[in-house]
Amino acid sequence: MLSWEFMGIFILPTLIGLANVAGIGGSGLLIPLVMSFWGFETKQAIQLCGVSIFVGSVVRYIYNINEKHPEKPATPIDYGIVIVMLPMVILGSFTGVLANIMFPEITITILLTIVQILLTIQSLIQACNRYRLENQSRHFP
Repeated sequence: MLSWEFMGIFILPTLIGLANVAGIGGSGLLIPLVMSFWGFETKQAIQLCGVSIFVGSVVRYIYNINEKHPEKPATPIDYGIVIVMLPMVILGSFTGVLANIMFPEITITILLTIVQILLTIQSLIQACNRYRLENQSRHFP
């Protein structure tokens, strides 16, 4: 086993665990790291990412199955939002699977890179806005 493969065995579960705790799947982290550490191709990394996100979601659900909402007598899962979001999630998943089958690997890699860049820019803008709002509220009570 090569040294970077060995490092990946420790780094990846840690990052996936942190992403799962944060409530995100972590595919933005997982796909490029799996490609870097173990040399998977893009399509294989995407498939592995889907399986790991599914397993992480099942584990998180089992872990939180008996949790209660902190403010009201209900479950912490908002099933109203699940009903609204699920059709679009299924449609997006179906579209992604079809795109993964239809397009060549270089196209998939370029599209994933563009999406990652756009999401990074959006996250940075939101982080700057929150930082600015928090600093304003600190100075003006």
